[in-house]
Order: sequence, then C-alpha cells, then structure tokens
Amino acid sequence: MAYRKLSLQRALELESLGLIKIYNPGNHSEVHEKSSEWYKNYEDLTYKYKKVPLGSILDFIGVDYMIDVLTNVDKETSRYTWIYLYAQDISSINDRQDNEKKGQWVYILTNEAYPDLVKIGKAVNPQDRIKGINGAGTVSEWKLRVAYPVTDDYRVENMMHRHFEDRRVDSDQGSSREFFKVSFDEAVKVLDYISKDFFDGDPKVF
Repeated sequence: MAYRKLSLQRALELESLGLIKIYNPGNHSEVHEKSSEWYKNYEDLTYKYKKVPLGSILDFIGVDYMIDVLTNVDKETSRYTWIYLYAQDISSINDRQDNEKKGQWVYILTNEAYPDLVKIGKAVNPQDRIKGINGAGTVSEWKLRVAYPVTDDYRVENMMHRHFEDRRVDSDQGSSREFFKVSFDEAVKVLDYISKDFFDGDPKVF
C-alpha cells in the first residue's frame, strides 16, 4: 500500500490540531516522549481487530501516512537507522467507525455462467442489492445464496476480502474487488468462521 510521507515535526503539528492519530507498531520508545501513547493507539487496534493478522492491521484500517524517523547514524559505516510510525486522518477514522456501526448483512452470490467465481459483499438489504446488480446490464443473473446478519458488516466483508486476496479476479460483472475464484462451499465455511464473533441472528439460505 502506498502511504503519504510525513515528517515527525509535521505529524506532531497535525496531531496537536486533532487532525491525525499516530500509531507506533514497534513500540519504539526512543522516538519521542509520546511513543508509549502512540503504541497504545496501535495496541488498541490489535484488541479491536483480533481476527486480523498483526502484519495487516494498519492496511486493514487504511492508514494514510508513514512517518520515517532517523534515529541513528553510524559514522564508521555511514549506515542509517530508521523507525517507521504511521498515522491516519481523524476523518478517515470517523468514516470507518460510522461504517462499522451500520451492521446488517454480508452475502455470497454465485452465477451459473461463472461456476468458479463467487461475489462477496455487504448490504443493508441483500435482496434489494442483488436486484441492483442484476439490473445493471448483466448477461447472466447472479443468485443470492446465503446472507449472514452481523453487527459489523464492514469489518466482516473486509476480512473476507483479505482472506481471499490472492484469489481476487477481474470481472466484467461489476466491481472487481468483490469477485473471487473460490468455491461456494469454501466461501461459506470461511464466512461462518470469520463472522462468528459478529453474529446478529441466524444466516439466511436462499
């Protein structure tokens, strides 16, 4: 993922204005007197998103900035030691939190014309959503196979997409980010596992 770069000084200015939140994933205490506070910000993410691998959490929340801090220069070898912090716009955090509060459904669609593909998405009303998908000039209609009611559809959908990232495919049937080369049975198995901490009722099979 490409990050915008910030100097530590600029990051501190933006943080003081309440515009960004800084994360210190390596718990580097030597960077600044606020290092422990920034590490706590990161630690809070690891507790909130327990199912997300540690190495993917910052990408999962979509951090906006990387802050590279020079901490040491070896005069004999001319080698530099850099430490990396990350930051996110407060507006991005608020948008994510608003999305996470919506809840509703994560669904899986299949299509007879694409037997090796599934479409994984989220919607307030999956049945209305599929009408919109099939009404957008599709040659063969997608079928709603299963929908899980969850307390956090944004998070569950994101984790599903990341789990199958290496099997994401381009498609002429709409947004390519939601299409995956995976069997329906495997997709359901993974959705059942990922969403178990977010169940908000019984899944619907169509």
